[in-house]
Amino acid sequence: MALLVRHGVGDSIRQPFAFIQTSYTEHLSCGVILAPCREMNPKMLDQLKEFIGKFERGLSTSYFLDEQRMILWIVLDNQKLAGAHYISLILKEFLQNHGLLEGKIGVASFPESGEPTEAALFQLVEIITEKEEGTNDIHLYLNPTNGEEIPSILVVDSDEISREFVKLRLELKGYEVIEAKDGFEALEKFSQASPDLVITELNLPILDGYQLISSIQKNQDHEGKVMVLTEKHLPQTMDRAFELGASDYITKPFSISELEWRIKKLVNY
Repeated sequence: MALLVRHGVGDSIRQPFAFIQTSYTEHLSCGVILAPCREMNPKMLDQLKEFIGKFERGLSTSYFLDEQRMILWIVLDNQKLAGAHYISLILKEFLQNHGLLEGKIGVASFPESGEPTEAALFQLVEIITEKEEGTNDIHLYLNPTNGEEIPSILVVDSDEISREFVKLRLELKGYEVIEAKDGFEALEKFSQASPDLVITELNLPILDGYQLISSIQKNQDHEGKVMVLTEKHLPQTMDRAFELGASDYITKPFSISELEWRIKKLVNY
């Protein structure tokens, strides 16, 4: 099923909220994707549906367009967070290929993201409409952990696919994840966010991983733990990383379960 409903800002939350509530009640899980677009019309929507259908046949979806804010809502019946994220990757590829994506894509699934409330949807809208230049990331909206402080992790890798894979797995485990594509950007984000852990590749442009580790350890304002996740296998590279202050060292290819276990030990989460 596919439905396109156009509406103004007054009921931009109410209509998708009604569909989300129905799907949640009937299927016990409901995926939601929000994408800010430059434009969207019925012809383009048909192309989008056809594109998604090539990857995921028989998907039950409802589409809503907030014309004032130009936000496309996709409600996915009986989809958990991992499935909704997969569809969002397909959506992102389509929108980028057509020059339509205007910012971050928000992804949620209820009940994994908590109870489906209007407040939760408003928060999703706020997240994707925050102006952050050059950012077309996918943001996973997760259920807050009963007042506990959520550990933050900075993932540094010039390989976007590797970075996105680690980010997704960690967000699904409840971590707050920040990304950086090079050592210079990583230092800036480390200074701004003071993450609990930095996971970095050693092969980085501008500032390499060794320089990043050294700079973090010299920072007097924040004690940062660093885990190396790299393609470098030589013993001397591992020795150098530990000498500079790395807390752990993992080589690629790696076991995601082992990575999660080692992270848990470092951040006590």
